[in-house]
Amino acid sequence: MNLRLADAALAAYREQLDDADNARLAFFRAIWEVQERIAADYAPAAHVMPGADDLRAWAGEGSPVLHRAPLSIDAAALSDACGRIAACVIEKGGFAPEATAVLSTLDWAAAVETSPLEVAGSNPAAYVDAFAQKMLADGMDEAAAIVAASAVSLALRALVEPAAVALQRALEDAGADEGHPLECPVCGAPAAAARVGVTKKNDGRAKTLWCAQCGSTWAFERVRCARCGTRNQGHLHYFNVEGDDSHRIATCDECGGYMRTVFQDDALAPFSFDVEDVVMARLDSIAMNQLAAQEQADAAQR
Repeated sequence: MNLRLADAALAAYREQLDDADNARLAFFRAIWEVQERIAADYAPAAHVMPGADDLRAWAGEGSPVLHRAPLSIDAAALSDACGRIAACVIEKGGFAPEATAVLSTLDWAAAVETSPLEVAGSNPAAYVDAFAQKMLADGMDEAAAIVAASAVSLALRALVEPAAVALQRALEDAGADEGHPLECPVCGAPAAAARVGVTKKNDGRAKTLWCAQCGSTWAFERVRCARCGTRNQGHLHYFNVEGDDSHRIATCDECGGYMRTVFQDDALAPFSFDVEDVVMARLDSIAMNQLAAQEQADAAQR
């Protein structure tokens, strides 16, 4: 988590957003501060950096690095991180007590200890899903399990990101970052957002995908669905909220998926994916409505 960059982006946005958006950003800024402290308190897990040959081979096979060279996630560190994230959500979120009850009553140490912890360092997103399923199996209701899993996801991001940043850099140094995979080349999670704009390798309007689970970014073709990979330009579309050209929804007729996308040349600088992720949250409902309308139109034609 680059909190300094996030703060610069927040300052640039403050006068452009309404009170509700600024309140949401303030809440997440508190979460990011906790994540930064967690990352500082726990040195990156012992991890032997893979060699360039292995990185190129794994990239060629489409295998995320952590699937082949997993991190060792300490149970005590993860349970402590979860507790700290939970405490921040309770204090700063402004939610009704019943909405965060699971966060204040859950025995994080016991929950983590009995979870498939070996998965956390090789496939963080899969671990978060497995944690939620375990909570359900233990009798927790679905809404509470989602809240608990969200806290785990945020805590795991803080523990994994330092190593993920180093692995992303190693992929670039090894020339193993040209595969343009659909999933994160470091941890294997699906992309959470995209950016179109200048990169250090391309002075044109290139596309970059971002992983919210480990913080990695990677290059991607601009005219290609980031969900299914189709390059059929006639099936790919962009939509945006009226008056906001910088934040758009990239939709795909073939898979019905979408990707929230920032056009950086039209957006405020400096740029932070974490800040943009919060700013673009409203696009999810727009995307779902747009896709539902498309499905109805397709059904009417059949």
